[in-house]
Parts: sequence; structure tokens; C-alpha cells
Amino acid sequence: MLFDTKGNLKIIDFGVARVEAENPKDMTGTTGTPGYMAPEVIQGYPYNRKCDVYSFWICLWEMYCCDMPYAGLSFTEATSAIVHQGLRPDIPRCCSTPMANIMRRCWDASPDKRPHMEEVVRLLEGLDTSKGGGMITDEAQSPGCLCFFRPRRGR
Repeated sequence: MLFDTKGNLKIIDFGVARVEAENPKDMTGTTGTPGYMAPEVIQGYPYNRKCDVYSFWICLWEMYCCDMPYAGLSFTEATSAIVHQGLRPDIPRCCSTPMANIMRRCWDASPDKRPHMEEVVRLLEGLDTSKGGGMITDEAQSPGCLCFFRPRRGR
């Protein structure tokens, strides 16, 4: 994800820049960025748009927490735990319940249970933004939570 000179967010790549692949079997766990790949991609199953939903939420978690997912694990440890033990990044305590619920749905091990991106957008647009973007519950409870979504004071 990059910002242009006007501050607009540009999503440029989730591991492999591509136009919709004619053969989804060409997209496998050997292409992509470790830690951001959906479990089924790691396992070698065909790539589809639900994989991007998973990857989008890993990226959102990274912006929310200002941290890398699975930073203390090797590629082998992380991929094994993602696939076999359902490892996902810890949802921060400062994350509101509605936001955490969306995150859990997008990280479901079954791509069929993940929402389509259109639904994700509707869910995000439906968050109560009157109290910190629907994202932060109580900063005093989670002073270590760093987040792009915290509203600036005095604005």
C-alpha cells in the first residue's frame, strides 16, 4: 500500500501484481508474501478473491497495530501454525467488538465463510464513527495501542 502525492491510498499488490488470472492454479503458496497469504494459498489450493479478503485484513491489522504479523516466527513456523493450528495475529484490546468481529470473519480458515470484499466495505461503512471511528474503545485501557484510526484530538 502506498500513498500518492495527494495522500490517497493506493493498494498496489498483495504479493503478486496481476490482472485477474486466467488460470487460478497459477497462483500458489510459492507466490506471495509470507504472513499475508491465506491458509488455502499456503496449502496450494487455487487462488481466488477470498484470499485477498484475508490478505487485506492482515494489512489492516498491520496498520492498526504498527507491527508485522508473526514477526517472531520463521516462515516455516508461521505457515505451519497458520494452516494447522489456526494461528492469526492477536486482535488488539483497543479494537472495538464490531471491528474485531469483521476481522475474525475475514480470517476464517474456510474461504467460503469469509465475506466478499463488497460486504467488507459495507460492514466498515456501517461502523459507528462517532466515537473514534468505531475502532478504539478506551485509550486509557490500551495505552500501547498504536493506530491509524485514532482520531486526532482537537479536530
